[in-house]
Amino acid sequence: MKMEGASPARLLEMLSDRFGAFEAIAYSTIKLARHVGEDELSMDVLVAEAVLEFGADLREACEAVRSG
Repeated sequence: MKMEGASPARLLEMLSDRFGAFEAIAYSTIKLARHVGEDELSMDVLVAEAVLEFGADLREACEAVRSG
């Protein structure tokens, strides 16, 4: 994928869009952690919570850039 010439706002938007996959895994991990042991999870629960926090921060940054 060629990113030359893409604005920083566009790059941030692309990162945010792609980060959704990590958020989906994090949500699943947290939900599954209520029912199975940690050794059966796709990621550590603390990592999943950090992923979700970063995702929220990333969306806020995207919104701030869009707002100008």
